[in-house]
Amino acid sequence: MQIINLIFSLLVLALALQSQAISWPHSHEHAVLDTEGNELQAGQAYYLVSAARTGSGGGVALDRRHSSHSSTVKQHSSNTNLGSPVSFSPASNSHDDMIIRKDSFFEYAVDAMFHQNTPSPQERTIHEATDLNIRFSDMPVVWQVQESHHSSPKSYALRYVTIGGQPGHPGSSTMRNWFKIKRISSSSNPEYRIAYCPSVCKSCPVECGNVSIMEENEKRWLAVSQYREFPFMFVKARRA
Repeated sequence: MQIINLIFSLLVLALALQSQAISWPHSHEHAVLDTEGNELQAGQAYYLVSAARTGSGGGVALDRRHSSHSSTVKQHSSNTNLGSPVSFSPASNSHDDMIIRKDSFFEYAVDAMFHQNTPSPQERTIHEATDLNIRFSDMPVVWQVQESHHSSPKSYALRYVTIGGQPGHPGSSTMRNWFKIKRISSSSNPEYRIAYCPSVCKSCPVECGNVSIMEENEKRWLAVSQYREFPFMFVKARRA
């Protein structure tokens, strides 16, 4: 009986510690809002569109650049084209971020007894300035910043956004897969920028920047720049 009581007490403690681990990073951060004023939710599909006025393009989609063999994220030139929906997944949803590991007996017990793997409402909410994966809703791979191949400081000022990243697993091996959403206006219809400055590896060097629009061969490509940014907003995608 004492052993059962001890196991139960440890399970309760494990749940409490994990709850704190999830809630602490978000306690002083604002939730990202869509165009209807609702909080962005992990796994929900949204159209990522220009927040600027007419002439600034529409939503995002995939295409191939002439000088690249990989698919690159582009912005449609038409304001009326919402593009392909995307979804977001914060690093806090990854099992690699949890205090209780999968190789722990108690983690297995909590998972079986309390369905621990079901995200809480707070965990599903996308918060500003937190590391997250971005993916097109119908694809298993996530957005990724093009690897730098530079011989001088000016040559890495612009890096295109491609796809092919492994979702989750925050750390040194996935540094190029993590983005952050940051507000750039305080109006009732907030505008946001997509930043690339991952904090999933404290000891890793990183060349921070913002996702901007690069025009090339009459197309508009998403690229990370240290000198420019672009305003975006999020339109919730409706199920057909």
